[in-house]
Amino acid sequence: SAFEIIGDECLDLARLIDPETVAPVAAPVQVLIELSSSALVDLNAVLVGFLAGAMEKGLVSDAVLATSGAQAKGFWAIREGLVEGQAKRGYHVRTDLSVRISDIPALIERARRFVAAEHPGWTPLAYGHAGDGNIHFNVLPPLDLPDARARARGAGITAGLYDIAVRLGGSISAEHGIGRSRGREFWSGLSPVHRRLVATLKDAFDPTGLMNPGCLLRSTEMHS
Repeated sequence: SAFEIIGDECLDLARLIDPETVAPVAAPVQVLIELSSSALVDLNAVLVGFLAGAMEKGLVSDAVLATSGAQAKGFWAIREGLVEGQAKRGYHVRTDLSVRISDIPALIERARRFVAAEHPGWTPLAYGHAGDGNIHFNVLPPLDLPDARARARGAGITAGLYDIAVRLGGSISAEHGIGRSRGREFWSGLSPVHRRLVATLKDAFDPTGLMNPGCLLRSTEMHS
């Protein structure tokens, strides 16, 4: 099953891969829903009932149901194409934020305001696995901005987006892990108690420091 949201601004990126990409419905946010079940359930009836109720409440403006595997594949091609389009576009700020599902609107709204106020000319993109609170809020630099300057600005944008997610009680990494690129932000956001806990767990599972040495914890942190 899946519950993906795709901001309307993302469609231009999908069109870099397939120029004939067309939004299934006219709306500022597209939602891609896929249901699956191991039980004998009429999933089509479940989805139709859900959409009908959402429309009555004014939560959904329009909907299109895939009537074939090819049509469903076409819907997913938009989601996959927008990611490929970002890579084709070049350097961009990438995030993997997570918050409570109820806080997703606040996350996106605050992130958009931050980019517009602090980094005019940059293009925000909001999409992701809304069903589990995971939003990829990425930001594209202006086309005429040299790559080196874009990367220098990108670090500040990333830090600002991380701060927004953390203030909402969320995380800077939902599914992509911490690794080397997010290690400093992850570590600085922990309390002394949590730092000791992480170091203790690392020492328990990897006492000789063979697994990814220095990736998440430096040796001084492991024994501090």
